[in-house]
Amino acid sequence: MKSTIYLLFFVCMPVVYSVAQNDQFPNTWKGNWKGDLMIYSSRAEGNGPAQVISMELNIQPLEVNRWTWEITYNMENENTRAYELIKDSVSGQWVIDEKNGIKLPQTQVGGRIVSSFSVMGNLLICYYWLEKDVMNMEIHVTSTEAQNKTGLGTEESPEVGNHFIGTFQKAVLHRN
Repeated sequence: MKSTIYLLFFVCMPVVYSVAQNDQFPNTWKGNWKGDLMIYSSRAEGNGPAQVISMELNIQPLEVNRWTWEITYNMENENTRAYELIKDSVSGQWVIDEKNGIKLPQTQVGGRIVSSFSVMGNLLICYYWLEKDVMNMEIHVTSTEAQNKTGLGTEESPEVGNHFIGTFQKAVLHRN
């Protein structure tokens, strides 16, 4: 019985911790985060990243429901994107406002902030999440059109479109 209680504790604790962090969003995410963005490509040789770029994410409160979401890519020509994270007053949903007419709704799922959007024939699924004091970010990129289709088109075997992941990006950021 005692071992069952310990097992339940260790299984449930990460879920409780994740939910607690989500309930505190974006307050627990506040800070200047810095690390490397690793870009993997299905076309690259080997298992390592095709490119590594130093990245920063600055999340700071501007007002109660408005925060900075400033991403800087430290490349030859530094690229800073001064976005804002805004809570919609009607829906209560958080949105990243790119300040150019593009707004990306964020959904809280499994302790992560997730968005999915398409641009120029590509579908991007973007995840941000905290693990202890580390900010993680992943982006999966695929074509909006299926590369091929399988299945028979019947109830027992519906047609399935296959979308191969062409690019995968991963960043592990630490609070400065």
